[in-house]
Amino acid sequence: MRNFVTMMLAALMVAAMGASGLQAESTESIRDRKPDLFHPDTGLRIARQRAPTPDDIPGPATMVDAVTVAGLLQSGALAIDVFGALQSRYDELDGTWLVRGPRDTLPGAVWLPEIGRGVLTAEMQAYLASNLARLTHGDLARPVIVLCVADCWMSWNAAQRIADLGYSQVHWFRLGTDGWLDEGYTLMPVMPVPVAVE
Repeated sequence: MRNFVTMMLAALMVAAMGASGLQAESTESIRDRKPDLFHPDTGLRIARQRAPTPDDIPGPATMVDAVTVAGLLQSGALAIDVFGALQSRYDELDGTWLVRGPRDTLPGAVWLPEIGRGVLTAEMQAYLASNLARLTHGDLARPVIVLCVADCWMSWNAAQRIADLGYSQVHWFRLGTDGWLDEGYTLMPVMPVPVAVE
C-alpha cells in the first residue's frame, strides 16, 4: 500500500510539473502544422476559432496581460470585446444583435460581435471601421485593446485587422475576460453595438 501511495504522489508531481511547464505554441508553428486553418492571403484564422491561441501576434499589434490592460484602461485606452453573437447575425430591421442578454466584459469595453471572424463581409468590415472611427474620434494613435475569452482566435484576428486599418497602438489581450477575472478584476454587463441599417 505504501508503494502505491508513493507511486501515486510521484505521478501527481510529474503531472503537475508537466502542466505548469506547458507553453503556447507560436503562430508559425501552428500554421506549419495546420495551414488549412488560416487564410492563404491574410494569414488570419478562418476555422476553429475556439482553440488554444499562440504566444505571439504579428506586428504591429502587441500582446498584453491583465495588469498592463488595467493600466491602459486607466490611461484612456479603448477596449473592444469581439465575443461572437449567439446566432452570428443581427436583425435586419433594426440592427440589434440576436443575443441572450448582456455579456460580462471589462468595465468600459464596447462589444462589437463577429468582427474577429477570419473573413468579413463588406458590411461587417464597415461596421468595424465606422465604430472604431466613432469611438476613437478618428484618433489612429489612441490605444485599442482587443479581447474575447481565453482560447479565442477572434481577438487575434481582430487585433491584426484593426492594426491594418491604421491604428498604431493595438494591444491583444490574449486571455480576455477569463484572464481579467483570474487577476481579481471585475466585469460589467454590456450589450453589443447595433449594426447600422438602411
